[in-house]
Amino acid sequence: MDSRDNAWFAIMAGGIGSRFWPASRPDRPKQLLSFGPSTRTLLRETVDRAAIIAGPDKTFVITSKSLQDAITRHIDLLPRRNILAEPMKRNTLGAVLFATAEVLAANDEEEDPVMSILPADHYIGGRAAFTDDLSRAIRTARDTDALVTIGIRPTRPDEGYGYIEAAGRGGRILDVVSFREKPDAKTARKFLRSGRFLWNSGMFFWRVGAFMKQLQQANPEVALIAESLYEATRTGDTQKQLEAFMALPDTSIDYALMERAQSVKVITATFEWDDLGSWDALSRVSEADGDGNVLLGAVVVSDCRRCIVYNELPHPIAAMGLEDMVVAVGREGILVTPIDRAQSVRELSQDARANGLSAAAGAGP
Repeated sequence: MDSRDNAWFAIMAGGIGSRFWPASRPDRPKQLLSFGPSTRTLLRETVDRAAIIAGPDKTFVITSKSLQDAITRHIDLLPRRNILAEPMKRNTLGAVLFATAEVLAANDEEEDPVMSILPADHYIGGRAAFTDDLSRAIRTARDTDALVTIGIRPTRPDEGYGYIEAAGRGGRILDVVSFREKPDAKTARKFLRSGRFLWNSGMFFWRVGAFMKQLQQANPEVALIAESLYEATRTGDTQKQLEAFMALPDTSIDYALMERAQSVKVITATFEWDDLGSWDALSRVSEADGDGNVLLGAVVVSDCRRCIVYNELPHPIAAMGLEDMVVAVGREGILVTPIDRAQSVRELSQDARANGLSAAAGAGP
């Protein structure tokens, strides 16, 4: 049997990506931006990669009600019914279970479907290698009772990623010992030296039957709610579907299941990957000039080094004498920060957005 048989994809596209403010905003989140060498949006790239493996009919996008129309207009490759809006936010646990319910309702094959869960807003380099790795993960999920994830071989002691501890240093398919939260700098260096830790890509694969069996063992209360959600979706009872979804805890699939699961395997990725978590990531995935500057939009620089300068407005930005800085100009505002502070933009963006709205409300003609 081909690894594509009865393989379904669920692409999680409900977040905003607020660390990319002011480019990312509630009406145009990070997944609807284009970064790196491609001019297509991150979401469109993800949908295309999934559809190559499973086909458009078996590829779903899970987002929020506020983004459903925009994403439906943006993604013309998929049937409209495959752009799903969660009733409310319930973190990645809710997104995964909501998508699973829809897949079970749509699945008309006797075989237990294989679910593939992908984030919508990551950078992937090397499409052929990505397709090969995902096909391997799907086969492993289909042929075993394990939950499967993809781990990224770390190249630096990054504090911004979660880590996967593998039972060994070599091999393409390894047992998972544990999942680790984002570490401090000292722990990240220790993880890198050990050779047994991989970055958590947030990609997951499993047969629905194996997933539910492990969920029942690890989190029986959530498993009961999931069964109610599946049944309500299958029968079209929207009220019971809403009630079941509201009963879910607002937590991640990592915490609800993966960190507690009894059998998890990790595939070591052979493709290029970055989660594009903040502005500094652009220096890793975008072409730079001779001084290491990444320049996007109408930008002119002089005597600048290792800067990221982004401008989405028609008026040019001119920067002079800067080193290791981010300057980003968007419709909602302007960001100026040292690159090593880029991870902290989320909190600043919330304050800037609130102040901007209040200032606009109080401004005169």
